[in-house]
Amino acid sequence: MDNINSMRAFYNVLTHVNLSQKLVIMMEVLRNVFQRMFGRWAKSPNDQQYYVKILFAIMSGIACAAGGQAFAGIRGLMLGLLIYALSLYVVVYLLEIDPEDLGGRQKLITGTLPSYLLLWVLLWTILYAFTLPASILEGLVKVFTAGFL
Repeated sequence: MDNINSMRAFYNVLTHVNLSQKLVIMMEVLRNVFQRMFGRWAKSPNDQQYYVKILFAIMSGIACAAGGQAFAGIRGLMLGLLIYALSLYVVVYLLEIDPEDLGGRQKLITGTLPSYLLLWVLLWTILYAFTLPASILEGLVKVFTAGFL
């Protein structure tokens, strides 16, 4: 019952404030969510940013695969890079990790980039393969096996 009352109070607050105040409230909510999710690694900012980027790589791979052929190619690449940029925002502004604790901005950007890229592309590829219609897969098999027969 307390959760319902707190949700009602939160709704009442959101309905009686202007847009900029709503954005501040939503940012505080997001900050609390991410700090709860990744707070156990607060003593190691490098581990914290690693796990944040792994979470975002999983979300990015699922989003690109769920988009199907609409995200095949450059659109999927752009979505993946935008989600990576979003993970940088989460690390710096929501988890409040100072880039100097990680070795500077360059280390923040490139430190876990290979892990993000590999996991994102791996998930995207595997999940996308399961979303292709069977007729496309049969056509691909015919194309690739035609030269060998």
